[in-house]
Amino acid sequence: MSRHLTRSRHGDQPVLVVAGYDRPLHELFLHVIREGTKASPRDAAEAFIYDSLDEPEKDWTDINTLTETLVRLSIKVPQSLIEQIYLDQTFNVGNRYVEHPADEMGDIPPC
Repeated sequence: MSRHLTRSRHGDQPVLVVAGYDRPLHELFLHVIREGTKASPRDAAEAFIYDSLDEPEKDWTDINTLTETLVRLSIKVPQSLIEQIYLDQTFNVGNRYVEHPADEMGDIPPC
């Protein structure tokens, strides 16, 4: 599984965006997590703003699903995050952990 992380904002709230490619499942995933939440299980569940597992009917084999979800949530991520997830999927790459600097943020162009 590849994991790509960046920090962003959801409205006025700081968030951690974790996305990537799950090689065994051949699917992409996306998590948007509130920053600064406590570690209890109840707080952890409430920390998630978005989890792609909650929308299994979406086509998570398509990078556009990931980008469209970020646009719908009004969350900006570095272009490098999208590009590298796409390459991970294209070349069936796993076992990657990449942090993308938030200073490379921009609008997500259509794929």
